[in-house]
Amino acid sequence: MENNRTMIGIIDIGSNSIRLAIYETTSQGEYRLVNENKESARLSEKITSDGVLEKRDILSIVPILVQFRDICRVYGCQKIRVAATAAIRNASNADQIVELLTEKTDLQVELLSGEQEAYFGFVGVVGGMEMDDGFIIDIGGGSTEITLFRDRKLLRSISLPLGAVNAQLKFGDKDSWTTSEVEGLKSEIERMLAGVRWVTAHPELPLIGLGGTIRTLGKLNQRKQKYPLRVAHHYKLERESIESFADTLPYMPLEKRKRIDGLSKTRSDIIVPGTIILQMVFSHIGASHCLVSGTGIREGLLLDMLGIGVPSPSEVLPRQTRSLLAFHNVAPMAHFEQVSHFAKQLYDLMVDETEEPGTRKLITTAAMLYKIGSGIRYHQYDKHTMYWLMNAPLGALNHREVVLCGSIVDYVTNHGKRMGTSEYRSLLQERDTELISKLGTLLELAIALDISETQCIQSMNAKHEHGALLLKLKCRSQAYLETRQLEAAAKNFKKIWGIKLEWEIQNASTH
Repeated sequence: MENNRTMIGIIDIGSNSIRLAIYETTSQGEYRLVNENKESARLSEKITSDGVLEKRDILSIVPILVQFRDICRVYGCQKIRVAATAAIRNASNADQIVELLTEKTDLQVELLSGEQEAYFGFVGVVGGMEMDDGFIIDIGGGSTEITLFRDRKLLRSISLPLGAVNAQLKFGDKDSWTTSEVEGLKSEIERMLAGVRWVTAHPELPLIGLGGTIRTLGKLNQRKQKYPLRVAHHYKLERESIESFADTLPYMPLEKRKRIDGLSKTRSDIIVPGTIILQMVFSHIGASHCLVSGTGIREGLLLDMLGIGVPSPSEVLPRQTRSLLAFHNVAPMAHFEQVSHFAKQLYDLMVDETEEPGTRKLITTAAMLYKIGSGIRYHQYDKHTMYWLMNAPLGALNHREVVLCGSIVDYVTNHGKRMGTSEYRSLLQERDTELISKLGTLLELAIALDISETQCIQSMNAKHEHGALLLKLKCRSQAYLETRQLEAAAKNFKKIWGIKLEWEIQNASTH
């Protein structure tokens, strides 16, 4: 088999931390993360009063970059991209910093402008979500980028020279904050946003959050609410939760913050200014809610290197599905395409999408991924698939859709005997149990129609009439295994849908 894989390393020199992400990619643009490292640097703390980053402080991060470079070499990275953001960008000796780092590390350091940083964050977000319109906020250590996009096009962006680290230095305290310190930071944010009319011109759009502050707040809120999924991406932070964190965290002693489950000690101080920045921008925009994004600038830089543009909403989920299959599939791809094709036909015939909007993509995705767990181990692959979908889900799906997709697969593999949705009940709607059963039986039929994985059933003409679902199947062989599987699936289909399943087989060579 031809190996068309390329390893790419992305190093992000941020104002708070330096991060390395290594991706395995294909020539078709599929990718997966295979290694990630992070080291705290707090570069924003080291900028002098006249805006200089001293040579000794520059040299202090050289060992980190050298080791990240060595990790990339161990992984066989053919390409390494190094991007520096606000702390270095805002330094008065930025060019000398880049030159020195390049000389000492043998890495070509790319200095991103505020506009470029916002753009790559935007590409990372819309490459991983189906959102058409919204604001993006990226709270870094030394800057905060705010971006407006409509119809998946970046319209406006602004980079505020204020992030969690330099705000802590300028306004905060080593322990708990005072009311005057909090108000001082709020006033500074208001001053920076004054006159930026487009920020207030689109109320009720969602705000999508990047960066450690927002991921941490999502994690804290999940644990507070005993949320059933431990997945940050696509988690929704409501206004009340943001306000609650902004009202409590600043006045909590630092030592107490360090003991909060889910809040790392290295972030326990800067979580306060980061939360206040989020609160103020959220309020200024008049956002409907804040979604946590697990993808951002590093994914944006990667997609730029791969030459991939911004996908349409309908392309995001198929791209993510193909990436999973590219690296973890052990069955013939033609089988999954056939099952997905039959699942679409059955869905379009049996389901009124005006009553169940957005569910067609769930059954087609489940059809493509129902055996993905066999990449771990074939025996009990259904359990591996369920765990995979629920714990490392496709980013295009919101959390309800994640549970539905996983449950549809679970329904099929257990022949409807077990519905493992009880722990996720808080994420589901009233009719979702019935929906899972209906879509599960349709997927069961679609799988039965190619259970041999040979596509011996070449086409299907399905009709729903006279209290029965009639399948006219054109086959190039006897389809013995498919017939046996249809007989088994017919019982469950009648139980759920209340109608008989009938089929006719025609030899493809018969005229």
